Amino acid sequence: MKRKVLYTVILIFAGFSKMKSLTADELSGALQEKILLPFAELRSSQNFEKANWGAAIFTPQKFRNFPFQFKAGNLTPGGGFSKLNNPQLSSTLSPFSIAKTDVSTITAGLPGISSYTKQISYFAELGYINRKKVFSQTKANCFFNPEDKFPAFSAMQSVKLWKNVIITAAGSAGYFTYEENTFNSWFTTSDFYYHEGKHFCMMPQLSLSVPHFNTLFSCATYESPFGKLLSTYKTENKITAGRYSLNISLFYNENKGIITANETRLKPQVQTKLGLQAKYAVGKNRPVFLKVGLSGYTATNLLQSEKEDKFKLAAGAKVQSPLYCFAFSTLANFTINMAENQPQTNFDSTSFLFSNSWYFKKITPGMTAGVTFSPDNKKHSLTTCEKFGLSAAFFKNPKITAATNFTFTQKDGRSTKQSNTTSVSASWRVKCLSFMGKISLKIEES
Repeated sequence: MKRKVLYTVILIFAGFSKMKSLTADELSGALQEKILLPFAELRSSQNFEKANWGAAIFTPQKFRNFPFQFKAGNLTPGGGFSKLNNPQLSSTLSPFSIAKTDVSTITAGLPGISSYTKQISYFAELGYINRKKVFSQTKANCFFNPEDKFPAFSAMQSVKLWKNVIITAAGSAGYFTYEENTFNSWFTTSDFYYHEGKHFCMMPQLSLSVPHFNTLFSCATYESPFGKLLSTYKTENKITAGRYSLNISLFYNENKGIITANETRLKPQVQTKLGLQAKYAVGKNRPVFLKVGLSGYTATNLLQSEKEDKFKLAAGAKVQSPLYCFAFSTLANFTINMAENQPQTNFDSTSFLFSNSWYFKKITPGMTAGVTFSPDNKKHSLTTCEKFGLSAAFFKNPKITAATNFTFTQKDGRSTKQSNTTSVSASWRVKCLSFMGKISLKIEES
């Protein structure tokens, strides 16, 4: 069996190497190898053009009260690092969107099978965990990319005041580079230019968890190229009462010219997110769960020159049991233009999405279908986009997943674009060794 698996992996990889003449838009493929031990993990992945590697060492399970880990390679930073890059609320909306009320420290992921743009970097973390103590969890870590020349740090301390009352404080900080800017409409005419350099970025966070209520407050502070410290503020809250839950989030930025850790320039905005969900259960032996949700998102500009405010609404229902899951949702995007004497509302798009999955012992088939209507009010035209997808996952060793997705686009009833993306991935595990391969083919016709 081992020999057969290895031969299969070698044949797939050899096939990839012979197909380099095809462009990435037509065919893409990748292969990943992983060795997992009780105290270490090694990974490498390759596609047609690039290769990644990563290694991690960590404390075994018997030292779980004092976790330590060190990683090196083409790492992907996340957690607090991602929030320093973009402290705003996510504009992605789902009927079942839930407020994220946990603090985030910097994390680093070993290279995956689909990302090949990360530089060589290093990550180290040391912590202490004892859920029975007042100081139940402590963590400190460091992420270093030699190209940035300065490491980024984060730390976290969790305090258990009573049985179900926990306060957690965390913070992430570092020096990050920014490039020269010759013009930016968010700066005044006297100081719109600045040279390339480095600036200090930090984000302290504080969370509180009590029965039926969770809240998180964060303040992202950035040093501007002109020496000032500019801050944004965000709070995310979740209230639960029986089968009902209410999620309320708010982001506020009144400053012009904020540059984040990855040089994202933030507009002065107030963003809000509101979500209400209810969950019902029917039956005892094999319960069926019904979940309904309603969510909304707004982005209001504070600059007089920015007159268009964005709004989104989403509603949906989901039925789930141990054997199947059905979901239906609808999403509407519209803009309110405040430039006129009377506010004018324009619908940007409306989407309807249906999905279902079945859970059998050895296979999980699934299907998705959706349609999006995007009117152009100025040109009095309508663009329609239909999507249909099929997927199946087989849970034997090797585990195989196959998916195909079709997209059809029309403008005023005339076909403008058609595409199909088909992918097959497989993973094998032999004791501490595992292999993963993926190949994808995209066909597009305009």
